[in-house]
Amino acid sequence: MSELSCIHFLKITGQIDGQRKNEFEGTVKFACALVSPDCIERSLSAEILFGDYYYFFMSWSTEKALRLFIQSNEYHLVRSAYDALGVLEKIEIGYNAEIKTIYIYHM
Repeated sequence: MSELSCIHFLKITGQIDGQRKNEFEGTVKFACALVSPDCIERSLSAEILFGDYYYFFMSWSTEKALRLFIQSNEYHLVRSAYDALGVLEKIEIGYNAEIKTIYIYHM
C-alpha cells in the first residue's frame, strides 16, 4: 500500500567539532522538545563516512507552520548551535514537496 502526500521540510547541514558533539546534540534535543505539534518529523543524524557532519531534518504539515518555525527561537537556537559549536554549511527549505510513502507490512 502507498500514499501520496505533500510535506514542507527544513534540512540544516554542518560540521561539529568532535569535542562539542554532546553539547550540540543536547541543544538540538532541547529545541526539538519545544516544537509545535505541526512538526510531523524531526531527526538529527550523523554522517557515518565523515564523522563530524550532522544533518538536522524536520517536516511540517503546513507551509505556514514551517514559516512560523523559521521565525522561532527554537530555529535560531539550532541554527546558532551549528555556528557556535562548528561550521554551518547549508540550509535547505522545501515547500510543497510531493512524497510517496510505501508501507511495508511484516507478518
